[in-house]
Amino acid sequence: MPTLFGKFLILIVFLAAHLVAHTKGWYYSRPTIDTITHFLGGLTLGAFVTDWATAIGLIIGWEVLEMILVNKRWHAFRETPLNKARDILIGLLGFVIAVGML
Repeated sequence: MPTLFGKFLILIVFLAAHLVAHTKGWYYSRPTIDTITHFLGGLTLGAFVTDWATAIGLIIGWEVLEMILVNKRWHAFRETPLNKARDILIGLLGFVIAVGML
């Protein structure tokens, strides 16, 4: 069982990666960073949640939230259905690895 410190360390790495990607504009100029942050998000989720149904709901819910946030003035979350599916699978992969390792 990982320590609470270990769990928060995973969370900090995820948040730092997202913050750097966001402030540097990498989500626009380097779209593959989205894959890394979804994987780290899945790892973070697996550090705190071990219930599969909850994890799947949260990962899919995030993608639905991204679709809701899209409007004509905000281009940040405009993604293809294939990208959405990849984001879900990568997030689940991170969750599976975290649950298996932690």
